Amino acid sequence: MKLDVQVCGRLTAQLYRERDEYILKYLPLASQADFISLSMPVREEPWRWPRDLHPFFRQNLPEGYLLGVIREEFGPLLDGTDLSLLAVVGGTGIGRVTVTPEGGTPGADLEPLQIEDLLKADNSSEHFAALVRRYARVSVSGVVPKFIAPEDTPCDASLKTSIPLGKPTLRIGSHIIKGSDDHTPFLGFNEHFSMRVLERLNVMPVARTRMSDDGRVLIVERFDVDARGTPTHGLEDACSLLGLPPHEKYATTTEKVLNATRAYLPAEHVRAQLHQLGWLLLTNYVIRNADCHAKNIALCYTSRADVSYTPAYDIVTTQAYSRFANSPPSLSVEGRQTWTAGKALERFFNARLGIAPRQYLEMVERLCESAVSVGEEVIEAAKNESHWQPVARQMLHAWNEGMSSLRDPKRNAQYRGLNAAIAASGFAEPAPPEPLGVTIGRSELLAPPGRKR
Repeated sequence: MKLDVQVCGRLTAQLYRERDEYILKYLPLASQADFISLSMPVREEPWRWPRDLHPFFRQNLPEGYLLGVIREEFGPLLDGTDLSLLAVVGGTGIGRVTVTPEGGTPGADLEPLQIEDLLKADNSSEHFAALVRRYARVSVSGVVPKFIAPEDTPCDASLKTSIPLGKPTLRIGSHIIKGSDDHTPFLGFNEHFSMRVLERLNVMPVARTRMSDDGRVLIVERFDVDARGTPTHGLEDACSLLGLPPHEKYATTTEKVLNATRAYLPAEHVRAQLHQLGWLLLTNYVIRNADCHAKNIALCYTSRADVSYTPAYDIVTTQAYSRFANSPPSLSVEGRQTWTAGKALERFFNARLGIAPRQYLEMVERLCESAVSVGEEVIEAAKNESHWQPVARQMLHAWNEGMSSLRDPKRNAQYRGLNAAIAASGFAEPAPPEPLGVTIGRSELLAPPGRKR
């Protein structure tokens, strides 16, 4: 089986298997600007990868729940290899590269979805499962239930005007729709407010989100497409750039992720981009997101001249869920995989990111102040929605712990935290985490935990 590989809809290369190797062969007329991956520029000699698909093509393959649905829906088209899976889902996905069976056309003729209706719907597990099945034929990674769907009337947010849809094959969609599951209830509520801690500071791009009225669904605005939903940017995560398959996204370090991504940043933009990475890393410590792995740090670009870190995405307070409450950060710093990183984190920022200690402390304090302000918003939102209160309570206590672990304990008394707001809200103490022996073994969401530190 041979697959056609397109860049922004232009046929550029072919992908196929040859004995025990996978081959990416650029076509003779491929332009240098139409490189498929930063690590695989256009050249006459084919790019070979032993045994499995090249990491670039595996980065957006469905995982977890969505993969199970695809296996059920398209089983006869799958032969057990990632190549056959890519043939099914590669025509519609994240980024400017699409993959189709030889002679096929990128995109999928999917029924348009009314985003506004979804935001107001009762998004029960059964209802969302039906939507995932309807829009399953897309290439999007991640373990939680999610899908991409074309919208009825794509809208240019800056002009506030509707834009007519193009051909059905271009109805890729401007949003990723994420749902909750039994282990992560009201994930839309959690992620929306967790991301707001960084977004409200306006210090770096953050993916725009909207939460459904019931708090179960999150609508994430894509940053790799234009207002019509047509792909414009290439995306590559650090896992792919490190040459790792998706299931090894935890098997690396913050230092290795930095080295793999920094290598492609234009020299004149390195300093600003490293500061952006610093804000993302610190946010995960403040809000206790243990799932910032090598697939959640990525680069985007339209050419090699404008490579940058993507807007922040997939920021969620994992500690809000008792079965993940003992999980340490996904990526170690100076060999330490702990929330109380102490001076190790400050040294990393100084030596690796060029952020001086004084500036590091200022960044910490700005994020903590933002967490307090957003925490008050969380309390207000949960006041009249009793079903949100268990998650809200856990989030607030997690943020309080996150702030305390980064601040100077000798000066903690002068800092504003969430203790008073939590006490006034009437929220009880956080629920205890599940025992370490069962915390992660039943879920793919996080890496195995270390000792609680």
